[in-house]
Amino acid sequence: MLHYWTMKSGLNLRLTGLLGTVVLAIALSGCVGGKGTSATVAKPPVATANTMTVTVDGGPAAAAAQIIINHPYVTVKVCVPGSNTQCATIDHVLLDTGSWGLRLIGSVLAASSVVLNAETDAQGQTIKECARFAGNQTWGPVALADVYLAGEIAAKLPVHVLEDPSTNTKAPISCSGNNVISNAVSDLGANGLLGVGVLAQDCGAACVNASTPLSFYYGCTAAGVCTEENIALASQVTNPVTLFSTDNNGVIVNLPNLVNANGDVTVKGELIFGIATQADNALPATGLAVLGTDTAGTFKTAYNGGTPQPGQIDSGTSTYVFADPTLPGCSSADWVGYYCPMVAPQKAIAVNTGLGINNSNSTINFAIADPNTFTPTVPKGQGTAYISLANGGGSSRFIWGMPFFYGKKIYVGINQRVSGTYTGPYFAY
Repeated sequence: MLHYWTMKSGLNLRLTGLLGTVVLAIALSGCVGGKGTSATVAKPPVATANTMTVTVDGGPAAAAAQIIINHPYVTVKVCVPGSNTQCATIDHVLLDTGSWGLRLIGSVLAASSVVLNAETDAQGQTIKECARFAGNQTWGPVALADVYLAGEIAAKLPVHVLEDPSTNTKAPISCSGNNVISNAVSDLGANGLLGVGVLAQDCGAACVNASTPLSFYYGCTAAGVCTEENIALASQVTNPVTLFSTDNNGVIVNLPNLVNANGDVTVKGELIFGIATQADNALPATGLAVLGTDTAGTFKTAYNGGTPQPGQIDSGTSTYVFADPTLPGCSSADWVGYYCPMVAPQKAIAVNTGLGINNSNSTINFAIADPNTFTPTVPKGQGTAYISLANGGGSSRFIWGMPFFYGKKIYVGINQRVSGTYTGPYFAY
């Protein structure tokens, strides 16, 4: 089963899913030919532009009323399949290594006058998706789009369009339970969500042949009656990297260290597509911790010598997230929901262990800050990048959120894709 949750203060935003099965064979060949003693060697192919900017800042204008912390954003270009003119360039799309697939706010697409046609099932019904949060959900059609990221193209990519619930088909009770649908820019603190994690589809085999379809994908009639149904892998919301013609085995997130420990106004880094496919995404010869994951995209993390629990490296989560009843929560209204240690920064330690063949052990020494001690070197609300923030988040897992990304290269290897001597799914750093 798939879970997806957020905290309104921007603390967490992540998605976990079930393993899809996509197999890729990569063949490299060269040509030598000619007559007699002469020979011609084919020129190597021109490298694809595979790098795009990642920016941590205060978020899109439509979310200006919020204080957004540690949200990494990218800009995507989305077109009606086959069109060069019916396109939208959408900024402030949240980069998420803990989910799979592109999700776009429908009102943002509409503002660019781009209409993506929804997929239909065998009965001609519109395919819609319910992606769940803690306490609320997203809802909307699955549509095909040509998606451009740097010089890479994911053609006819199934994407999730989060439609306006006031003007479109109401989500069924099995999805909307409490009738809260979070489909606005202000709900996500972003114009969309780009999931480039370790899996290919957001549900995978569990949504293909289930005897009782999950409350995840639905077939909806023209009258707005929606019923759970199984969906083929090719029609599910899909990690766009898997559809690239090259550089399709994973991504690297490369962010610098922060300049100001009290909060940087903005941070710029890069998202690199492909691992060990071009000169700019080579694997280091030594020193890399490679953590294989399970079918939910998690490895094992033991915090402060405790019992190992599911762990994940997730850029869509703005803090470290783990349960520690000995850490007090912040009482200040500005930082409710975060941990505020009595002595800060408080030292902590965790051991990550990979699963399967990529079973590295890696010990991480980190700190937990008291955000009340941050010196306001910039106006409140304008410092958007912070280190050492942590919270409990009601989580039964350990999430290495955005504080873990600063000053590192994080490698995300996609399931069953080969990169050098490693085969996904894995995280590495």
